[in-house]
Amino acid sequence: MIDNLQYYPTPLALAIKAWKLFKNKHFIRVLEPSCGEGHLVTHTEQKGEETIVTQMVNVALKVEHEGQFYRRSNINIDCIEVDVSKHHILRQKGLEVVGLDFLKFKQGAIYSHIILNPPFTNGVQHVLHAWNILYDGEIVAIINAETIKNAFSKERQHLVNLIEKYGSVEFLQEEFVEAERKTEVEIALVYLRKESSVGQDVCGDILDKLKRDRTEEDNLMEDYREINAVVLPKSFVENQVNAFNAAVLASKEAIFSRQRAGFYANILGQTMERIDGGNGLNKAETVKEISKSIHEEYRELKNRAWTSILRSTEVTSRLSSEAQKRLTKEFEVIKCLEFDVANIYGFLAGLSEKQGDIQLNMACDVFDIITRYHSDNTVFYMGWKSNDKHRTCGMSIKTTRFILPNNKTWMKSSLDWDATQRLGDIDKVFAMLDGKYEPEVSLVSVFENQMQALRDGKRIDASYFSVRYYPGIGTIHFFPKEKKIIDRLNRLVGRHREWLPPEGDKVNEAFWVQYDNAENFDKEFRAELKSKATSRYDDPLWGITSHHNDNRDAASKKACDAIETVLERHGININAVISKDEVLMLEAA
Repeated sequence: MIDNLQYYPTPLALAIKAWKLFKNKHFIRVLEPSCGEGHLVTHTEQKGEETIVTQMVNVALKVEHEGQFYRRSNINIDCIEVDVSKHHILRQKGLEVVGLDFLKFKQGAIYSHIILNPPFTNGVQHVLHAWNILYDGEIVAIINAETIKNAFSKERQHLVNLIEKYGSVEFLQEEFVEAERKTEVEIALVYLRKESSVGQDVCGDILDKLKRDRTEEDNLMEDYREINAVVLPKSFVENQVNAFNAAVLASKEAIFSRQRAGFYANILGQTMERIDGGNGLNKAETVKEISKSIHEEYRELKNRAWTSILRSTEVTSRLSSEAQKRLTKEFEVIKCLEFDVANIYGFLAGLSEKQGDIQLNMACDVFDIITRYHSDNTVFYMGWKSNDKHRTCGMSIKTTRFILPNNKTWMKSSLDWDATQRLGDIDKVFAMLDGKYEPEVSLVSVFENQMQALRDGKRIDASYFSVRYYPGIGTIHFFPKEKKIIDRLNRLVGRHREWLPPEGDKVNEAFWVQYDNAENFDKEFRAELKSKATSRYDDPLWGITSHHNDNRDAASKKACDAIETVLERHGININAVISKDEVLMLEAA
């Protein structure tokens, strides 16, 4: 992989030389194509036992501008790297990965500086592409000296001409001799400065094609055409990319148009009203402000575009609310990538690979919703990994009935947003456990369409539950219609949280006897646990679901003691419940 991608990390001394070539020290945003592991824009330094990652600009420039030294928080550095295995390294260094293939990257107008050490085999293509996409700014490139000295192709000749007109070149020997990957090749350190004139590039020639003004009010909009939706015979993904590219182009044109309008208006001067009022027209935006506007609107459009992909995929429509929050958090990293077909399919492939983890977390979310709000929803059993030092108390949802409180209504005609979200999460998880896309009759639809019947006290059927609603106190009683799906949820969460042994592991039959009879033993268990309370305010059942480790461990131990008493009362030896290896540990202790 290293040889195929021509990966030669930039030595620190050479990186500093490259950064020092920049003449404009006001960095709006920096891009490094073919970033590798970020050696050209970051380096590591040891301070005691701590390794610090520092942006190269802090080391190379050491300049003070307007009373502020440049620091990591001041300068935004984006990078592009074709080797996806390096992306996590780049992000750990505080860099934003915005693409894979630089030669397909188009959004250069948002950058003030581009610095690159491209593969030597196609360095000229990288430098020319950087020049083409840059709007106004500087380029520093480390390329093979032969590219300049032996300009046999049109591309190389074009680069030589650009250097003669807009920059400089310095030839260096042995820069990679002591590098991480050694090579004796001679290099060229290229500097280019591209300037976009506000008056010419943006506004055009002021005197060009001046005509007598014969425009009437009625034909001021003669060039306007109604925007029609274009239906392309391509996939949704390709259509979204086309729409995004069109939106970016239109956004740039709008910014340039506003610039032209302000430029010409300033030439005309001020109106009498503005002169009398003391309010002059604003001056035309500077190149820096134009770049900033382009960047802000581009990021907004890219955010919208990636969101459209996320919300349109089949998998997200099946996610619980908590799963969507987790995915949205990861999405903050994904949306930094350039919005193109390759990146979108890469994102969706990664999402597909994580589908199992996503579904497991969804099951845990719904399990916690049911067990957290009402202690009577749960039955308890001895967890399979139990010993004197770490007693575990497993939980499972009752298969007969459970209750969810705090289901408020909105204008008495429907449940509020939070309650509807909870029901939607239960719908999605139980359909998933049943191997279906969605329930035929969802809980959400029952409460949307039959609220009055529910308020009248009727018990209504959905696909997986019969439900009864008590509007006065806001509780919903759920009566499972298929115990096997509840059991499937209990076992899935139980194995994940190590209350149950992994599937396929052999466990003493006594373990499954106490697990299967947990609901039958529940009343007796609760009475035994209550007898162990130190005060009327002591509630071990609450402690088991606590987020505080100390509370949970103490409560779990009390619960395990109560379970042990109940099991032995029914002739089930606790040592038979615990696995063989743990019996030996207990005996050794």
